[in-house]
Amino acid sequence: MPKLLNNSNPQSTILALASTGVVLACLLGILVGSQKQVAKQPLPVILSSALRISETRCAECHSDITDDFALAPHSRTLQRVSNPELLKNFAGREFQHPNSKNIFKYQHSGDELTVHTSAYGRDLPIDWIFGSGTHARTPLMTWTDLDGNTSGLEHCVSWYPGDELGVTLGMENLKDQVGIFALGAPRSPAETINCFGCHSTFIPTRAKKIHFDKIEPGIGCVRCHWNANQHADEMEHDWESTIEKISRLTPTESVDRCGECHRRADEMDGPILASDDSLPRFASVGLVQSPCFKQQADVTLADGTIARLDCTSCHDPHQPASHDWKVHTAVCLNCHDAGHDRAIDCTQATRKDNCLTCHMPKLPANEYLNFTDHWIRVREE
Repeated sequence: MPKLLNNSNPQSTILALASTGVVLACLLGILVGSQKQVAKQPLPVILSSALRISETRCAECHSDITDDFALAPHSRTLQRVSNPELLKNFAGREFQHPNSKNIFKYQHSGDELTVHTSAYGRDLPIDWIFGSGTHARTPLMTWTDLDGNTSGLEHCVSWYPGDELGVTLGMENLKDQVGIFALGAPRSPAETINCFGCHSTFIPTRAKKIHFDKIEPGIGCVRCHWNANQHADEMEHDWESTIEKISRLTPTESVDRCGECHRRADEMDGPILASDDSLPRFASVGLVQSPCFKQQADVTLADGTIARLDCTSCHDPHQPASHDWKVHTAVCLNCHDAGHDRAIDCTQATRKDNCLTCHMPKLPANEYLNFTDHWIRVREE
């Protein structure tokens, strides 16, 4: 069991934790059950260079996009717990884990939040909340370990829409009743940096230590537009722009760009099977398995162009995702055009029906979460 060392500053409490070797996306926890395949360590682009432009600089020319993006979930994938909205999600509340039976109480003073449980010898401070709140918000505690590296603990309790506290996805079977492992899943320094890397625009590190005083939480322009610095310089000199556009990438390259954090198909251990009910969580993995994705180059649209399907066909990454099914089925009907016989038309429903109900259903991950299955296919059931 990790040993707690004396430290006068609770924000930098030093704990020695054993690496778990379990890899996951920090947003929602580990995959459930040993029978499921486990995602390999993802490889996000971790921007650790100080040579980058700011969102303000981008807004000078693209204010319409940056104004919309401020409302998008990507912009709040990581937040300090001092945010009043996040404090009220936990402060003054308690939750009992249904399996371990441990009770967790959340207390706040000013803009600080701590978790108390009889399973551990002292209250632990919570500094960061992962997740935009669209699906969940999960606390992560951090500390500097004995080697000077930043380690983390993903908490076993998350906040879910509907203002409910519940078990973090993948931690339903948590059995430890005492010690640090009773509070959640410890993350090694590499895993901790990887978590922050996918939820931050800029993460300053030295070796395996994160310098939180300079971190830029949430996803910003330069996190996805890798040559934004060059683009800004070109605009300053009135040169031709070479800004990288997702639409100029191949469909596979485009999906893999999103998959840097949402998982790529080549990061999954073992065969990718339709029967794996954990896959809906990884939209970018499911999409590339779809016949629609694999056969898109064989379809010519009404305007004579070759069909294209990637994540941005349905989702504008600068805006919140649309919940209007008609917006998404319109993309389906671009190819499945009965009038021009471009792709097989559905024999079970009219063209005014919701394609998603059958071909991209929402499937439960736990009692709080449903994910749209992006493996588009004909389903026997």
